[in-house]
Amino acid sequence: MICSLSRRWSRARRPRTERLDVARHTCLQPKAAGHAFLLLLAVFVAIDFTRASDTLDRYGGVVALKAGATGWFRVAPLDGRWFFITPAGHAFFSLGVSHAGECIKLDERDLFTTKYSRDEARLARFILGQLADWGYNSAGYGSLPAMQERIPYVAEIWTEGPRSFSAGERSVNTDIFDPAVQARLRATVLAAASRHRENPFCLGYVFIDLPVWSVQPPRGPSYADFIRALPADAPGRIALAAFRAAHPGADDEAFLNHLAATYYTCVVETLRAVDPHHLILGDRLMALPERTPDSILETAAKFVDVLSFQPMGTLKPIGAYLDRVHQLTGKPVLLADVNTMTMRPAKDLADTTAYERAAGEHTLAYYLDAAGSRACLGLHRCTVRDYQPWNIQYHRRGLLKADDTPYPLLVDYTRRTNEQVFALVYRPAR
Repeated sequence: MICSLSRRWSRARRPRTERLDVARHTCLQPKAAGHAFLLLLAVFVAIDFTRASDTLDRYGGVVALKAGATGWFRVAPLDGRWFFITPAGHAFFSLGVSHAGECIKLDERDLFTTKYSRDEARLARFILGQLADWGYNSAGYGSLPAMQERIPYVAEIWTEGPRSFSAGERSVNTDIFDPAVQARLRATVLAAASRHRENPFCLGYVFIDLPVWSVQPPRGPSYADFIRALPADAPGRIALAAFRAAHPGADDEAFLNHLAATYYTCVVETLRAVDPHHLILGDRLMALPERTPDSILETAAKFVDVLSFQPMGTLKPIGAYLDRVHQLTGKPVLLADVNTMTMRPAKDLADTTAYERAAGEHTLAYYLDAAGSRACLGLHRCTVRDYQPWNIQYHRRGLLKADDTPYPLLVDYTRRTNEQVFALVYRPAR
């Protein structure tokens, strides 16, 4: 019955030209009558998460799962599973799409001018409508400001200290022990927090995208190598000498953790002072032990509320890794930027059917595996609309083509994926 309802809704919501034969698609079957109730709630989440109802609060939280209202998003375990808790006090599993702002910044067809008359509110309404139609309940990071009073989102503060693996030559290591660097970092945090600290729709803050904390990074110097190469009178070199004197025989990994603790102390203390309400979601770490040592996870966990990751490749399931991270640190986890492609088609590929089917099937399996970890708070898809990023090697694939028409098969898979994820996470604990 529940599957029938969701299929009926999917057909009704979808424009005639986009309708697919969804009757052949599989659907999670509830194993008990109690499960059906919350599965029905999951279908309602997909219908319209921006409208308060008897089943959802104004933030998209499931009112049947209560945890106490604080007026701000927080995290807590309910029946053995971690959730975001909405400001109204209800469980919220975040399925979102990041980089909506790129629909203005990297607009290959100049749609912002030709289609939206350079009206951000108009573009925001279009994107919010698409997110609701696809079954998402949050916007991830990089959202348009005009979206941020209507949907839960992640705020971004591009901090400094370790360089970013994803930003390439645009990002460099900085001497986190230098008072001038720390003053600049505090100013960056204060300026960013001033835009979000009063907004209850803000899930929390993320920092650097793929910070390089590994002892032997795949390219470029390690953070420890950078400090060693500084002039003898630089604050970092002085701090390194003091660390070695205090910890004879300590290796580079130990010093990297000292760097990490210094970095997080500066960022987090400043942020908590100016905004004590919102969650600190931390850096979008590389989800590989060889790229992010366990010791760095343990150090970060002392400062942040949530450990966030951007998976480096998504061909392998990640649920077991998320369980391991939670066991190691005691913190819940968020996949803050995920693009589950098994292939990266050329920009000018005319027939994308094979890509859409492969990406859709893999996304369904990957998301269900990740959401199967009781430590997982949510998954945020990378990219709304196709665009060419700074690195021309990687053409970003969204759910919309560069002209804002959807990838129909991929969109259909996305709806079913989100529906099944909500059914999984909101079912009563056994």
